[in-house]
Amino acid sequence: MDYIETSTLDIVGKFFKDHDLKVFVGESMTGGFLGSVLSMQVDSGNYFLGGITSYATCVKKSLLHVNENSIEHFTTESSEVTFEMLEGLKKIVEADVYIAITGMAYDHSYPVSDHQAEVGDIFIAISFSGIHLQKKLHCIDCNAAQIYITAVNHVIYELYSFIQNHALNKEE
Repeated sequence: MDYIETSTLDIVGKFFKDHDLKVFVGESMTGGFLGSVLSMQVDSGNYFLGGITSYATCVKKSLLHVNENSIEHFTTESSEVTFEMLEGLKKIVEADVYIAITGMAYDHSYPVSDHQAEVGDIFIAISFSGIHLQKKLHCIDCNAAQIYITAVNHVIYELYSFIQNHALNKEE
């Protein structure tokens, strides 16, 4: 899929607005693309607080409090570091929904370790009103733009799934 799932984003955005839920994001690989997409939704000013683009390792460590040992052991493109980014977001701004995303959209010139992600790997961590989700996706034979779009669409889909479950639980 080479387009953003805006109809689903509209449903998610309306839910967030109607329930006065606030969203804060931390991005690495996507470089602010997720935040940009969220801000395009018509009601975004009611729920989207903003985010931290932590493309550089020093920003992950200083602003998001990612542990240097985690980066050395797992690398910056890992589920573990993504979860630490998510937890770091909670120290910055009070919100109901936190989203962290890392991954690899390009080949890197540095040596590959045993724990190195592959091009196309996407790591997502979401905290929705205290419920945590972590996902690893792999986009096969995708260019960087397709990897970014896949990542953002998957976040939108996961948020939609959360609100569907939330709405079902409210009715019971």
